[in-house]
Amino acid sequence: MYTTIGPLQLQTFTFALALAIIAGAGVGILRTDGPRGALVDVCLGALVGGIIGARVGHVLLNWTYFSYNANEIMRIRSGGLDWHGALLGGLAGLWIVTRWHRVSATALLDSLAPALALLAMAGWWGCGTSNCGFGAQVDTLANYPPLVVAELPDVYGIPAARYNTPLFGVGMGLLVLLLTLAPFWRGWLTGRRFWLVLALLSAGMFAIGFLRADYALMVADLRADQWLDGAVLAFSLLMLARRPGLQATNQRCKNVTPIW
Repeated sequence: MYTTIGPLQLQTFTFALALAIIAGAGVGILRTDGPRGALVDVCLGALVGGIIGARVGHVLLNWTYFSYNANEIMRIRSGGLDWHGALLGGLAGLWIVTRWHRVSATALLDSLAPALALLAMAGWWGCGTSNCGFGAQVDTLANYPPLVVAELPDVYGIPAARYNTPLFGVGMGLLVLLLTLAPFWRGWLTGRRFWLVLALLSAGMFAIGFLRADYALMVADLRADQWLDGAVLAFSLLMLARRPGLQATNQRCKNVTPIW
């Protein structure tokens, strides 16, 4: 599906992600006290790293296909991005540029935390228009509450009664966004808000994985991406459990501090 803006015609999936990236990065930059040029550079570094990581992750998770179609590995425009790879690549890009500009990655991550929820919403919205991440088939729509299931196509365009996983994903992102407003408003979990959002999102992705029917490598009765969801959740909880000393926190936030 495509979205038309004047003379431009963009894939809806790409358009949704672009909106979320611009909105999330814009809010993060505006809400962080520091040199704007450096903050923009950091966000661009995270974006480049995220795109590379997302593609690498997708290729690795679908290596059975790409091992026979190596010419498609670099065709990002044809689709295929993995959020775990995007996270790893984005964090790597962010860390490299923050070291270069000598600004606080911790403080900027705090301000960028809502962007994660926006990206989750955009990604699932895009999936709904591109037939990716489609749900498993059910016997009939009549046996389920409205919105839980719907007549939806798979990646080949074949419609069937399926779990409405794109709607679940958008709803999950919206719920996480609403839940994370309290820590920002009350000033809780300073320096760890990014990991709170990431923990909630990875738990939601893990749960939705049980209802998906798109191809995935299965390991011990779980999708490979669910194992990665669990790994991200565990790491996020470890980061949430850390309580850096006040002096260390102040030192990290010396150059850049979030305004909340």
